[in-house]
Amino acid sequence: MKPLFWHIPHASTRLPRAFRGDFKVSAATLRREQLCLTDWFADELYLPVARRGERVRADFSRLVVDVERFADDARERCAAVGMGATYERTTQGEELRRLTKKRRAELLRTFYEPHHARLDAAARVRLNRFGRCLLIDAHTFPAKPLPTQVDFRAPPEIGLGTEGAHTSPELRQLAVDYFRSRGFTVGVDRPFSGALVPNLFFGRDPRMQSLMVEVRRDLYMHETTGAKHVGFRRMQAVLAGFRRVCERFAASGRCAVWAT
Repeated sequence: MKPLFWHIPHASTRLPRAFRGDFKVSAATLRREQLCLTDWFADELYLPVARRGERVRADFSRLVVDVERFADDARERCAAVGMGATYERTTQGEELRRLTKKRRAELLRTFYEPHHARLDAAARVRLNRFGRCLLIDAHTFPAKPLPTQVDFRAPPEIGLGTEGAHTSPELRQLAVDYFRSRGFTVGVDRPFSGALVPNLFFGRDPRMQSLMVEVRRDLYMHETTGAKHVGFRRMQAVLAGFRRVCERFAASGRCAVWAT
């Protein structure tokens, strides 16, 4: 075990049969939404060979439940466009589904809460063992803007999301320097901001460090078809190097909040 682990929340396309009937859109529209919203091949990009306990991955589509959002819509900015933890609108603003309070509670209980329990457990065991924990929140994003973006300027190739005291200046700079030194344009908190922090430690324990990494999809795939292109192997190699850098950073304790 290492003090580092990875979160891969949006790579799955699985729509459990018991919940498919909730969706009000056509099969073609559902496919369009999955093409746009899935973090295609994120598993292979970030962790082509995952060791036991190295990652926490959602095994269901974010169209079912988005574990990256706050469960409470009052706390979730994306809920304003119908894309909180339980999406009710598509990326085009169409009605995706209409959930009763009971159905929404069932979705959260079935998918959201167990996923976050796994995140809490993964962080807890590392904090207890090492006195520190680093989570890399691993994503990809489309070249065209989504309604949940905070910045609609031309997107960088790599987006880094930070979360207050849970993302130290050392960690942020490490990532910026790594990707820029390899020729990528880098945005900090753009086109998306924030980084997931396990609920048990959010706002409570700065030894729990987190950084979101977003790779623009046109760097490694054809966004209209969902197929990989020749850039995939290069991006995979770049992220393998970043994984090694993060492992060394976490192992060394080279972070002010870890050294206190």
